[in-house]
Amino acid sequence: MASYNKQVFDFRASAGVPAKTSNEIQRKWTERGWQSAAKHANYDPSRRHLNFEIGRGGVVRPIDTSKSIAQKMSESLKARGIVDPNDKRLAHGLEPNRRTVVNIIFGGSRDRMNQLAFGDQAVDFDRKSGHEHIVRQPDIEHWAQDMYKFACDKWGAENVISFVVHLDELNAHAHCTVLPVTSANKISFKQIFAGKDKVEFMERTRKLHDELSDVNAKWGLGRGQSIRETGAKHKSTEEYLRELREKCNEGEIKLESIYAAIRQAERRVKGLNTMI
Repeated sequence: MASYNKQVFDFRASAGVPAKTSNEIQRKWTERGWQSAAKHANYDPSRRHLNFEIGRGGVVRPIDTSKSIAQKMSESLKARGIVDPNDKRLAHGLEPNRRTVVNIIFGGSRDRMNQLAFGDQAVDFDRKSGHEHIVRQPDIEHWAQDMYKFACDKWGAENVISFVVHLDELNAHAHCTVLPVTSANKISFKQIFAGKDKVEFMERTRKLHDELSDVNAKWGLGRGQSIRETGAKHKSTEEYLRELREKCNEGEIKLESIYAAIRQAERRVKGLNTMI
């Protein structure tokens, strides 16, 4: 397989799983929601039947939308007697800010991933209809099972609370939701993923990429560059909107800095007048 086919491995921590994020991952949308998604982003409703999830034991099955990811997380923690540190903050009317969930994207180069998903079937990715006849290929299921096993081996099967594969976008990929639970049954992103400082975090991340590339080699996917080097990442609709909000916030910060400079200049003028 050509060496230009690279794996994609992206992870980020968050304070729980908001309903909007869960709905996007599980595709828990009404028909109106699907229409909106297709209109404003690269979702193809006619390929929704191809999406699936990997359940405990590596079982391939349809996406279970009976419970949100947040509900699954809560039930898993409660069953093991693990305290969610954000619950105390919510009880006191505070915003949750503890990194209790790690959201992972598994994927690879678009052509290779879509070949695994669709084989030789003709899929027009510029269209968002007319693909009801497309059949999901076994290779994408086996690849997903390998990614699921990798996650379970690294962080514990009991901590992998959701593993959903999307084949209705431009690039086939998997969303994996992991709870960073320590051997002492406590949630700690720092202990499980980040380490004591940035240097250790980078080393751990590099090692994860290396270990995953050993698994992905059988699928013709080589080790890619870290997104911290390339800046590339998967973007959901929610993430895209959040980036827009962040840009707006950055604009507000810049504007505020201008106002601060003006106020400082006014104080200097006032001080100069006093001296005069």
